[in-house]
Amino acid sequence: MQEKNGLLIKSMETSIEGKCFVAKIVTDRKELKDNDLKCCIYTDDYFLMCTDSDDNAAKVRKGTIHLRMNSRFLWLPGDYQLIFSLGDSLMGVMELEVDDRQAVHVTSIRPFEVFAPEDVASSLLASDSSWATLSTLPGTKELRLAVIEANRMRLWSNVLNIDVKDSARQPSGYVFTCTGQERPVTAIKCFFEELTLKSSIEVVDSTTLYDATLQNPLDGFNRLLDSTREGCTICLDKVGMLTGTGGRFIVRQLSDEVRKGKYQLWLAGTRQEIDSLFNAYPSLGNLFPKAKRLTLLPPSPREMVHSFFSQLAFWDLRPTEEATHQLAEAVRKGCEDGTIANWSSADINRFYQEQVLPAYLHRLATTATSFTKDELRVEDIDFSRLYGHVSDYEECMGELNRMVGLDNVKKGIATIAHQVSIFAERRKQGLATNDKEIFHAVFTGSPGTGKTTVAKMLGRIFHHLGVLSKGEVITVDRSRIVGRFIGDTEDNVKNLLKEARGNVLFIDEAYTLYDNAGSNDYGRRAVESLLASLTDTNPDMLIIFAGYKAEMDRLMTMNPGLHDRFPLRFQFDDYSAEQLMQIAEHIFAQDEYELTPEARNELQASIRQALKHRSAHFGNARWVEQLVRNGIIPALANRLTDAKTLRKLSRKDYQQVEAGDVKTAYEQFAPHPTELKPRLRVLGFSA
Repeated sequence: MQEKNGLLIKSMETSIEGKCFVAKIVTDRKELKDNDLKCCIYTDDYFLMCTDSDDNAAKVRKGTIHLRMNSRFLWLPGDYQLIFSLGDSLMGVMELEVDDRQAVHVTSIRPFEVFAPEDVASSLLASDSSWATLSTLPGTKELRLAVIEANRMRLWSNVLNIDVKDSARQPSGYVFTCTGQERPVTAIKCFFEELTLKSSIEVVDSTTLYDATLQNPLDGFNRLLDSTREGCTICLDKVGMLTGTGGRFIVRQLSDEVRKGKYQLWLAGTRQEIDSLFNAYPSLGNLFPKAKRLTLLPPSPREMVHSFFSQLAFWDLRPTEEATHQLAEAVRKGCEDGTIANWSSADINRFYQEQVLPAYLHRLATTATSFTKDELRVEDIDFSRLYGHVSDYEECMGELNRMVGLDNVKKGIATIAHQVSIFAERRKQGLATNDKEIFHAVFTGSPGTGKTTVAKMLGRIFHHLGVLSKGEVITVDRSRIVGRFIGDTEDNVKNLLKEARGNVLFIDEAYTLYDNAGSNDYGRRAVESLLASLTDTNPDMLIIFAGYKAEMDRLMTMNPGLHDRFPLRFQFDDYSAEQLMQIAEHIFAQDEYELTPEARNELQASIRQALKHRSAHFGNARWVEQLVRNGIIPALANRLTDAKTLRKLSRKDYQQVEAGDVKTAYEQFAPHPTELKPRLRVLGFSA
């Protein structure tokens, strides 16, 4: 028997029946009535499973409490807390553990004090609709805890008769950092309502505030101010736009209005957007103390499972008990092994629409005997798509590791990726982390050594790790950056930086921007215009300078600010004859061609001969690809066309490369012993 705060519990039985929590608690309180008991159940991180309602009312008979609490969520393995109150005096928490077999274990029963977090979560918040939404949104743990703490302080201030100013009238606002793909609009609005603020909130996409194509580019911002009442809270989402054209005016005017008390200002964006904004406007950061900077985290495995089943309900599909169990387990595994850890609600919806629904409908169309809905079965779900499947990150790292050569480049990128991953996990654990992460890089090496290919992989890797919001590669050279007239270059750079936001900006032959340039050269102005962006920490952009090693080394010394802004250096060495042969064989295998032994020997000899005569501008892997695709394969095609009139060709004939095909191609693509060195300012691409 356990006695807690005057309540004697003689015995208890707890269990899970489907989505229903069932408890039978025998107490010494014979006078208890049905309406005396109020309760709700949360997870250990205040995810609201269920609360009092007409369907969940407790029945009390002679001191025995019969409790049935239906939830719209699955009862997954983990820790829960049943928060209850009996009348006005007895309040407590029953801590529960649900195991893998859905057996419920009561680990402890403890009382809690008035205005404790459990008290606020059960008595003040549990029946509120906006809290019901916020407390079940994935990734909102920090917001839930902030709501509970803010309401605790408000209750204490009321009891102690301390006059605390309404938070809506305080100059400091909240900052919401998003780490996933979901935009936080719903979470922010519910959070605002749960702070019991007396004003209203307007969540605005910052990209709508400035439009350079309009006669007055600030029309959107002016409309916002005209339509917003004094005392209202303005929350700007996607704040990365504010570091661009027009942003300075918007930030300055809003900051002035906030300091005057006219508006409350909140901000939302990715970590890169928030950091870039505060780096650009340090005084703006002073309006947002660290205690009011909250992070919307990626969904936990348990939250991801709930999201999957919520989407399933949207499609009005009811899974069988076996399908429910296997789907929940597959989602949990997929989160833990990283396969679906970063899936958004759109990704989940796409999985159902493109994978599950077609299989379900196909089964009904081929087996159903009547036009009635059937339950979703195990065979309708391709679980291999959810776990044990190679993630985009692993796939990209695998592609990188399968590239021929480049051992030092591979090791360097792997080290950076590991560091970013560890830093992300440290942040989740609340540990101190260096937030000043800059990954701009210099790629040096000859043409055809894989610089552009690796840049594309780096974009995908950094996108998966959350460093870049998009991860595409924008490739440019001097011709696209440097203008012909005064002001053109600066405008070109601004437009490029806007286009490259969230992506990799790959500047090919970057040394042509500055090499031997006089003080009036527009290339010098391009580099100076880039310097400001290169200093931003977490800029949601990766800038890569690429070119020959000697020229790039000179570039780095021509401006003292460049060297420190490119902390990553990768040297792409020329390929050996053996490595070029591997690349050629990979191309043939990919396109289902086979080399005869004689053709293999001829190709090896041709590659060795080419390396003997190569110049500093030899194309390496690009030369091999041209030799194969534009030389050897066309030679094979000509040979087969001539032979077709003489005999019938077999499947093997269409696959087999002969020595004569290689000889014919090499005569066309053999490098000349004396190649002219191109001028420094080449307009084409060479990486």
